[in-house]
Amino acid sequence: MLHGRHWIPGLAIATMAAAPRCAPSQEVLFHSPAFEVSTNRVRQGPFDAVAQSRDTITSNYPRAAREVHFKFALGGADNEFPPGIEHTIHLRPQGGAVATPLYAFAVPPQPFLPRAEDSAEGEDAAARVTIRLDLRAVRRAIAERGYYDPPLGARVRAIEPVFVIGDTDPLVWDVRQLKPGAPQELTDRDGDGIYEATLSFRPEYLRPLSADGRAIWSRRVDLSAYPAMTSPHVLADALYRLSLEELHELRRSDGALAAGAKWPGVWTRDVALSTVLALAFVAPDAARTSLMMKVDSAGRIIQDTGTGGSWPISTDRMTWALAAWEVYAMTGDHDWLRQAYDIIRRSAEADRHAAFDARTGLMRGESSFLDWREQSYPRWMQPADIYQSEALGTNAVHYGAFRVLGAMARALGESSAVWDARAGAVRSGMAATLWQPALGWHAQFRYGRVSLSRSPSAEALGEALALVTGATPSAQRARVLGAFPLMPFGTPTIWPFIADVPFYHNATIWPFVTAYWTWAAADAQATAAVEHGLAAMARGAALFLTNKENMVAATGHFEGTALNSDRQLWSVAGTLAMSYRVLFGMRAEERRLAFRPMVPPAYGGERTLRGVRYRSAELTVTVLGHGTGVARAWLDERPVPRAEVLATTSGSHTLVIEMDGRWPASRINLVEARVAPATPVAALDTAALRLEWPAVARASRYVVYRDGRAIDTVSATAVPVTARSTLAEYQVQALDRAGVGSFLSEPVRVIAAGAERFLRPAGARDTALRLERGRPARVAFEVTVRRGGRFALDARYANGSGPINTEDKAAVRTLQLDGRTAGVLVMPQRGSGRWDDWGYTNPLILSLRPGRHVLSLEWTPLDENMNRHVSTALLQQLRVTPLP
Repeated sequence: MLHGRHWIPGLAIATMAAAPRCAPSQEVLFHSPAFEVSTNRVRQGPFDAVAQSRDTITSNYPRAAREVHFKFALGGADNEFPPGIEHTIHLRPQGGAVATPLYAFAVPPQPFLPRAEDSAEGEDAAARVTIRLDLRAVRRAIAERGYYDPPLGARVRAIEPVFVIGDTDPLVWDVRQLKPGAPQELTDRDGDGIYEATLSFRPEYLRPLSADGRAIWSRRVDLSAYPAMTSPHVLADALYRLSLEELHELRRSDGALAAGAKWPGVWTRDVALSTVLALAFVAPDAARTSLMMKVDSAGRIIQDTGTGGSWPISTDRMTWALAAWEVYAMTGDHDWLRQAYDIIRRSAEADRHAAFDARTGLMRGESSFLDWREQSYPRWMQPADIYQSEALGTNAVHYGAFRVLGAMARALGESSAVWDARAGAVRSGMAATLWQPALGWHAQFRYGRVSLSRSPSAEALGEALALVTGATPSAQRARVLGAFPLMPFGTPTIWPFIADVPFYHNATIWPFVTAYWTWAAADAQATAAVEHGLAAMARGAALFLTNKENMVAATGHFEGTALNSDRQLWSVAGTLAMSYRVLFGMRAEERRLAFRPMVPPAYGGERTLRGVRYRSAELTVTVLGHGTGVARAWLDERPVPRAEVLATTSGSHTLVIEMDGRWPASRINLVEARVAPATPVAALDTAALRLEWPAVARASRYVVYRDGRAIDTVSATAVPVTARSTLAEYQVQALDRAGVGSFLSEPVRVIAAGAERFLRPAGARDTALRLERGRPARVAFEVTVRRGGRFALDARYANGSGPINTEDKAAVRTLQLDGRTAGVLVMPQRGSGRWDDWGYTNPLILSLRPGRHVLSLEWTPLDENMNRHVSTALLQQLRVTPLP
């Protein structure tokens, strides 16, 4: 008998009974108080997006306007804000003009909740933008004191020239390019202290308006090179095609994939996590080209520029390994397998040397993807502190990478024992130190200085990666998926949110994170989470008519975040993954391509994917009905025990899958936006031996920590402490009335005078010894210990090779204790040219017996940073501190 176009013996009556009808054009797929998704439409309040066909979607949601990010420069110097803080306007001209608010110099923008309802549709024509700056306070300061101290740079004694600098033509970031009289100069025409400049900008909307005033996407690109999908759901098919078109538009002339419309570069984690989501299925060659652009001349994976000078402050470059395996699994290319294995192995050995914590089994380094310091860490944490932390997402990545190395070794006929053991150590460390049974999810990270504590916040990408890589035990998956906080518009990156921090990673939803969460839910057959994730992904892409980078978590609006791009690569991959990973359940393994669909009842019917290229085969795959598992499957009209295609298959084949019709109820933890109290600022009153801190807004009580453990809960803002001959680190956490806690304050060291030892390097001149890459080869110190025990050793250093937020010149040195490797000291960048800005490295915990010990700092090939030329720091002294 025939069922549709697929011959399934004896199935016609059973299938008609088990599977729902093909949905009519208005059948609702998902409904919530926030929005509704139907087969051809998304509705959210007054807004809707309608799939007119599989090649056209229209939307009356305000179009994504061009963002302009800018700062002001007094006296011709870039001195208003540090990196990461900027003013932002959205170009939606009315009557050919845009008027900005009146800005006050050095007053940072405050987070606010923009709503789409407040954003009128703008004109397409060029806009005259008037930018206004209030400098009356600066003028008063100069009149009273003769100078003004800006947040950055030298004192200002004369206000003018005043420039606006930024990222959108005609603005430029480099103020040195501007001269008095340039269009970017602001002037005070009437002497009232309000400076103005009017400049011309073009709005450059991504999508045009149709004749009826709605934004419209209409397919322009030939998509015949990609797998084609058809289903009863016109909107899902149209979003699939829109995403394929955006993927096509992200291809660069060199064959690699840009990170987004706004980000033309190739970034390691972006392309890697996108490849894992979907690109290995649909564009493996472009994925491979992109991955190889992120390998340096030494054959190591590149950690992109970042916090404190990149690696090893950040170590999530190992996402590359996860992507490399997906490419191999889909293509079966053994040359790629050999090449990728060697690249990953070299990188993993360097990470093991520089970032492994033998005490916990975990890897150190910044949270994967969450790489904008104050967006996910307390402000007191310096890059050295971030290096010292042990993050959920980064460890899920390393666990997955070790598993990949084991699988690759076995495929190459080599031993996998070392990689399997390292994967097991990370998994055990995550269970022992990050899992929070009372909450039902892992801690965001462990952080501190000598003693580390858990941050109990929920971190979505890390949790999802732990689920899909298998780092989370099977027995805990349902608990995590039921307990983890979700919001109406998707999966928040972190929860609760951080007070007084602009929206970017903080208080936002990133579609690719929601996609990973939905995939993890599909793996665990968490029905409610799958329905929620599919709908959240469709809502944003349909209303916005593009795969935006992020959105504000509370409103689901794309405006209001610090940065945002159209056709963001991993958001594109996320939308595609809803078909590949969820509705078709594609899983590429070493010897097979398996299909494990998760199809909600409203999404049932007949869904077909044609032109899937798997190794030497080309596949047409059809999924019938709905359910959490496969009931029956046919390959080329023959029943097969499993819905899979073996790696040895070649030629054209058809796989038909009938779902089991099951969809048991489950739950999700839907939460509201919640902001944690601000982090306390604690200090030691040395005369009174008292720990003190100012009261924190909304705090009802405070928890006092000593050496990473809570010791007291108080309502006062001071507690007595005791100074002993061993170090105690004190911290304070603020709790609100609901029990939501702040980050812990910066650790305050309390120790008796004279208990610490300070060791100066031999040969140092007045203040410090200059360390260069490979020079001196060895710096020796001696210390005599009277009473053996545990000690913390760190170094006071300066590194002015680059800014705190980017570049790749972190200095790394290996510490030898009596001829044996004891760990590494990491000296991150502290600011360009800031060779007088001193800080401490990460501490190393040493066990020292009584007597004389020789310590030495050495540069080894495993200490090579990402720059490979500059590894410079000034070393002032080592500090040796006895511990309890």
